[in-house]
Amino acid sequence: MKEVDLVALAGLLHDIGKFRQRCGLDISDGELATFCPSHKTYHSHIHAAHTARAIEEMGLDRIDKRLIQLAASHHLHSLNEDASIIQQADRLASSLDRKPKDSQYGQKEFIKSGIETPFSFVYLSQKPQKHYYPLQKLQGELKITSERMCNDEKSYKELYNEFIKEIKNASLRFQSMNDFLKLKSILERYTTFIPSSTYKSYPDVSLFDHSLATAAIAVAIKRGDGQNFSLIQGDFTSIQNYIFSKAGSSNRYMAKILRAKSLFVNIATELIALKTIQQLGLSPYNIVMNAGGKFMILAHQLTKEDRENLTNLKKWVNDEFKKLNYLQTKFIIKSIDFTKDCFKFGEFHKVYKQLANSFEAEKLRFEPETNVFEDYIAKAKNGICAICGIVPVKNSGDEICKYCEKFKEIGEKLPKAKYINFDLDDLLSIEVSNQKAKEISFGLFEHPIKRVANVVPTFSKEDINNPRYEKIEDKFEAIEPGAIKSFYHIAADGLKIEQDKLVGRSYLAILKADIDNLGKIFICGFKEEAAFSRYLYLSRMLDYFFTDILMDFIKDKNVYTVFAGGDDLFLIGHYEDIIDTYSWIVKTLRDYTRNDDFHLSAAIRLTRPNVPLPLMAEFAEEDLEKAKSLPGKDGVTIFEISMKNNEFSQMLEWRYKLFDSLYEKLQKIDSGTTFMYRFYDFIQMQKELDKDILKNSRWKYMFRYLVEKNFAIKPNDQMANIKKEIKNDLGNIAQLIEQYDEKLILPLNLFLYSIRK
Repeated sequence: MKEVDLVALAGLLHDIGKFRQRCGLDISDGELATFCPSHKTYHSHIHAAHTARAIEEMGLDRIDKRLIQLAASHHLHSLNEDASIIQQADRLASSLDRKPKDSQYGQKEFIKSGIETPFSFVYLSQKPQKHYYPLQKLQGELKITSERMCNDEKSYKELYNEFIKEIKNASLRFQSMNDFLKLKSILERYTTFIPSSTYKSYPDVSLFDHSLATAAIAVAIKRGDGQNFSLIQGDFTSIQNYIFSKAGSSNRYMAKILRAKSLFVNIATELIALKTIQQLGLSPYNIVMNAGGKFMILAHQLTKEDRENLTNLKKWVNDEFKKLNYLQTKFIIKSIDFTKDCFKFGEFHKVYKQLANSFEAEKLRFEPETNVFEDYIAKAKNGICAICGIVPVKNSGDEICKYCEKFKEIGEKLPKAKYINFDLDDLLSIEVSNQKAKEISFGLFEHPIKRVANVVPTFSKEDINNPRYEKIEDKFEAIEPGAIKSFYHIAADGLKIEQDKLVGRSYLAILKADIDNLGKIFICGFKEEAAFSRYLYLSRMLDYFFTDILMDFIKDKNVYTVFAGGDDLFLIGHYEDIIDTYSWIVKTLRDYTRNDDFHLSAAIRLTRPNVPLPLMAEFAEEDLEKAKSLPGKDGVTIFEISMKNNEFSQMLEWRYKLFDSLYEKLQKIDSGTTFMYRFYDFIQMQKELDKDILKNSRWKYMFRYLVEKNFAIKPNDQMANIKKEIKNDLGNIAQLIEQYDEKLILPLNLFLYSIRK
């Protein structure tokens, strides 16, 4: 094994003994004497001896005979060079994690303590209550408690045994980058909710984040002078412009191609990050953050040669983008230098802020050499791709360019594929398959190396004769079980079948959303607890919400993922499913964070499936800006009406509690709903009350007349009780019009759409 890789692996595993130690498992006197500092009557830092034993039980001691010594000796004195590097890295990572004067909580509590959620120590206004994660895997819905003492030896032992079994089944050889990534993925799953330290520090940094920081710092020390470091950020710009090209004239294959392009953003970011660490002689563990089309790498202070390599890498990437979309998007790579003093507790936020400012400046920097493509007209002599509207086609009569053809193929294979494969030397080599191939292979299902938001509606066997599809134009390919549904089929799926008739509206809705003030939260929200590992912890847990918890919710819904990750979200689906999904997101994110500073702004734009989606995406972006203009944000724009998220939830309740309930009563007396369309007039009059109070205040009298005209109760009226209930409901609606005016259009529209034949 190369020395840099060995140092990285030892850094990542140096504290794995803390996992084993909390199981209450035995350790020999010989191991204590070999790896733990000796005092007059006892040994300290016993977890180091457990690290040696854990590496043996994982079966990794056979990889390199030096691994155990390097990983488990980090608390001893007079160490050799590489062991000393692990020790220095652990101390610097600990400085990042822990306050200099943390109070002691008692030696026995280190097993019982849960880890504080990252949302408990980050805030802009009011400090939130503390909440904790009990011991569990990073998988599915997460348990959260307000009790700090929530763990025991039995839980640790069960999880540790499962962890050892999975490590052994992974058959790690570390002969390729894939194995390093696989180990990182397994450790993230099993050690995210193990506190890194609880004896002399508060349990607010996970063992995984501390271990990853130690590995990254160790490699940076190995590659540099141990005093100076660099932080590197890479990021896609204009992702939406790339995914939704505005120039294409055809919606054909759009569902397949959008999904493939979104996958490309995720995997290309991973590829570029891995290519960067390869160019700089680093380890995959130096990639400390990778989510939402952005990565961050901790490195040694870059040399002149390193900077030239980064410049060449950025040029290589953007040269590939020139072929792909003529730089409608580009990739930016920016680095800043800092000294090891910045690893002191509470200091790292200055580095993060400096990088954020430098990166924004780099995004705005004018690059004149990329503005003109002199050979474009000559290349376009055979026509332009009807899908992306940018890339010239190869032959006269071709409909789509070779890149859209590739994305179409990826989109077709993706629902059934098991692996994503690519080569680091070819940005456009990404493919999906049922077999491992190429230099890097990511599993999509069982124990994935990278979480990819990959949920899309697919056809089932029952869809072959689905009556909802009868009126869809015959321009689509034959329905094949397992294939991705077109947006026409997704829209039709929302229709209900009642007495052999279709009821409802076959509308799509686009949901575009992101977390409010997230940049400000990262720069200003950590207060005195600003620490490197905490940035990583918060970033990972936000990404997990969108790439795992949300995906698990929508897998049974009629919702198509364009992209989801980091703090960003773009979904398409039948409008009712999209509205239900956003309502769930608002509530679940609140429960997930339990912090009032974490909330969303969103746009929900309804459309027919034949409207060009790039155009609708542009409208959704405009609606999102309207939502973000609300005081305090935390709102949504739907039907071009902006409201706070709590009002949105309230409107949905009124739709079911009032309008649907009213409809059931109307059916009992054989009454139609035509009069309900007059509600739009009343809502508009209430909204414009200040424009002409004499004219518009009349709506209340008109409303009463309408009610009496339609539901007057006559002597001996057998429907008197039902009519009384209806009149009571209508009175409630009048009060809601007065209270909410145009916002009431939301439940009214949804109700009337749902009963339309």
